[in-house]
Amino acid sequence: MPLFDFSLIDRLPSYPAGSGRLYLGAPPAYGQPLLLFVHGAYHGAWCYANYLSYFAKQDIACAALDLPGHGGLPQDATFLHMGIRDLALSVRRATERLDGPVILVGHSMGALPVLVAATEMANAPAGIVLLAPSPPANLPGAAPLPTVAEDILRAPPDDEDIRGRLLGCTADTDIGNVRQRLCAESPQVLNDRYALRVAINPFAMRSAGLCLEAGADDPARHPTGQDRAIADFFGFEHQRLENQPHAMMYGEHWESSAAVLLDWYQRTYNRRRGSR
Repeated sequence: MPLFDFSLIDRLPSYPAGSGRLYLGAPPAYGQPLLLFVHGAYHGAWCYANYLSYFAKQDIACAALDLPGHGGLPQDATFLHMGIRDLALSVRRATERLDGPVILVGHSMGALPVLVAATEMANAPAGIVLLAPSPPANLPGAAPLPTVAEDILRAPPDDEDIRGRLLGCTADTDIGNVRQRLCAESPQVLNDRYALRVAINPFAMRSAGLCLEAGADDPARHPTGQDRAIADFFGFEHQRLENQPHAMMYGEHWESSAAVLLDWYQRTYNRRRGSR
């Protein structure tokens, strides 16, 4: 798939999931865990187009979720006041639409509704994967960030932020397809993360997990050691991917990050299958 080509998402079947929208990349089969991809701030299910294609070709069930107000879903007054816990409800509704075990995969801000949903589900998810995650409020040493005004939607990142913070690419890289897909964000969602308003009980985490750190990430939002601390907090495996930018699922070297996730999936699933 060419770099920054997200058109696959427009061709996939989609279904309501609470106030969100679920895209099915490859259907569940033989009871194997399905990877449910949850995007971060300003994004939508489209940002996982590469991953959906990759894992479908590996015969691994996968799906991606548009959280409410993202991916072209309405951004009304309700969205303006939505926070992380509201988004977590759509993650739970998505899991209810899917047959069999589900591995929740959350990127950046999307890690928080994934973690909230994981602690509230009647049956624990089969696994949890965090990609360059936002920290929970009760992570020791987590530092707040400046908050934004809560009476207006926050505009998506500009070209400088897209190239520098999300992708780590050169000034002459064509990012038009990314810019076109990014959307405004709920200020409540952003401030839930910036002001550290969402605590997660680590003792309520009942799933195996993986935390992937983007080695080329923004140090202001992802200081050295934070992602490893998140992994340790929940008892997850941690891997640092040295050359990956924040948006590792569609950056220039996205396939190498997908391969790390595939390796973890195969190791974890095969071990569990062999233990039964």
